[in-house]
Amino acid sequence: MASNISNRRINARKAADDEYEKRREKIRLAAATIFREKGYQAANVDDIAKKAGLDRASIYYYYKGKKELFREMVEGAMTGNVLMAEAIAATDDAPVKQLRILIERLFESYERHYPYLFIYVQEDMTRLMGDRTAWSTKMKSLGKRFDHAVVKIIQDGMDDGSIHTKGDARIIAAGITGLCNWSHRWFRPDKHDREQIAVAFSDMVLNGLCSPVPTGIAG
Repeated sequence: MASNISNRRINARKAADDEYEKRREKIRLAAATIFREKGYQAANVDDIAKKAGLDRASIYYYYKGKKELFREMVEGAMTGNVLMAEAIAATDDAPVKQLRILIERLFESYERHYPYLFIYVQEDMTRLMGDRTAWSTKMKSLGKRFDHAVVKIIQDGMDDGSIHTKGDARIIAAGITGLCNWSHRWFRPDKHDREQIAVAFSDMVLNGLCSPVPTGIAG
């Protein structure tokens, strides 16, 4: 039987209003900060409550605990990125333009969801998703969909000749995604201009992939 506070949480979500959602967002922001500072394993509900300016009981009124908080933040950010990548890959834009837009939108997302997405990147996801829950299955599915969209962009560019490489589109896609994700080690919205970073990364990737290979160097 669900506890009284669980019943209250369920009923509150059914009748959620703007104030309720604002409080949940405040808790998510506090949790994101704590996760960033301490990592997922070391963080606890007391830390989150203190950061949010609430008591421990209030956190449980809105969330079951830190696991639900973490999963909701990550799932929301990941879902948005997957839909974004799929929409870009489905446009009639040239693959080179699609790739540049993708990198720009990724950094927009990193800034908008900071540090949500970086929580996901910096943690050992094999460990976090090893519980075989429905959430884990969904996250793996989202990851595959994102990868598929990026691979499609790369492969389309290879097919039309705008991307000059004999490499595997899947490996190239993984390299580009890894390049962007590695920014979790240093990117801070209050210290770095994400537009400048996106342009620099796009130029670095595209100038390397789209320049003809000099004679005598090709394998």
